[in-house]
Amino acid sequence: MENLWTLKAILRGFEMASGLKVNFSKSSFIGVNVPNAFMDMACDFLNCSRGNIPFMYLGLPVGANHGRAITWDHLVGHLNKRLNSWGNRYISLGGRIVLLNSVLNAIPIYYLSFMKMSVKVWRKIVRIQRDFLWGGVEGGRKIAWVKWSKVCLPKARGGLGVRDVRKVNLSLLAKWRWRLIHGENLLWKEWKDLMGLDRSGNSNWFTSEVVRTVGNGNKTSFWNHVWVGEETFRSKYPRLFDISNQKEVTIGDMWVQQGVWEWSWRRIFFVWEENLFANLLRDVEGCRLSDEEDRWVWKLEEKGVFSVKSMFKKLENVLGVEDEPRGWERGVFKDIWESPAPSKVVAFSWKLLYDWIPCRRNLAVRIQCPPSGRSFDVCSL
Repeated sequence: MENLWTLKAILRGFEMASGLKVNFSKSSFIGVNVPNAFMDMACDFLNCSRGNIPFMYLGLPVGANHGRAITWDHLVGHLNKRLNSWGNRYISLGGRIVLLNSVLNAIPIYYLSFMKMSVKVWRKIVRIQRDFLWGGVEGGRKIAWVKWSKVCLPKARGGLGVRDVRKVNLSLLAKWRWRLIHGENLLWKEWKDLMGLDRSGNSNWFTSEVVRTVGNGNKTSFWNHVWVGEETFRSKYPRLFDISNQKEVTIGDMWVQQGVWEWSWRRIFFVWEENLFANLLRDVEGCRLSDEEDRWVWKLEEKGVFSVKSMFKKLENVLGVEDEPRGWERGVFKDIWESPAPSKVVAFSWKLLYDWIPCRRNLAVRIQCPPSGRSFDVCSL
């Protein structure tokens, strides 16, 4: 009971200091591993309702398992609701491309910034986007003339510039990865450390673009950070790491002056270990310390600071890049999308260049057009 009085005093102090009064009747009290009797007493004392986990806060389900599809039902329902709001209007392909890029792709951003999307949810969202792109809002499912990976290519490379939500999700989550290795005194970072995540920034799709710039060496681990080459000395020289007495020390602790280091080993080297040590000395012989602080550098940005945009471009080049257009085709695609023509004309030209027009020959391939002895080839435009 004393804790409840303290809690209410804190909220009262907040009200007096800020002028913002807490409306207890609209508030919820949530307990974790707390007896029901105490929860009932606390809710009566604070005059608030009893809440449960998960709960919605600022549009996000807090405490929910983001790996379950049901967690994403709110987002999927929002996408379908937006499609229904467009009613039975006729929208050309060019218009649908604009709506897809500016509206349907923008709605999931908030969710994707905090939670990793499962493959099942990704396919569900892509299905909504694909059906809208090729079928509009009232015609039901229609023929998808090109695979989705092609649609998601940049316009200059023959696609429609539609952002793949899976790559967007990874790019947005990489921002937290950057903050994890870059921040110093962050409360949530301490929680992630307890979860056993490493603090070296290693990740198959992330670490290749992150490098440690050494200043005074006081915040860079000699063995556990990548600061020379493409891997840590711990992984490059595991034998030397095993016999070292300095497994957790920083570069600044070991560095005496250029070319001189303070070493401490559990035993003397075997003959073959001396060669490893000689290689290690060659790796660090160019090390020079300064008065500046050590810092992480994002290689894809000139200023060395992480950006979601640069991460997304990297993933575009790494994941699912196929069917690249030839050199002359790139020039044609650029001219098409930079044309001042209406969007529906530009989109039709894009389909025409790939021979994706619904003519009799193309429809026959999909068994959609009945055989006919008529001489013309075009079924519909």
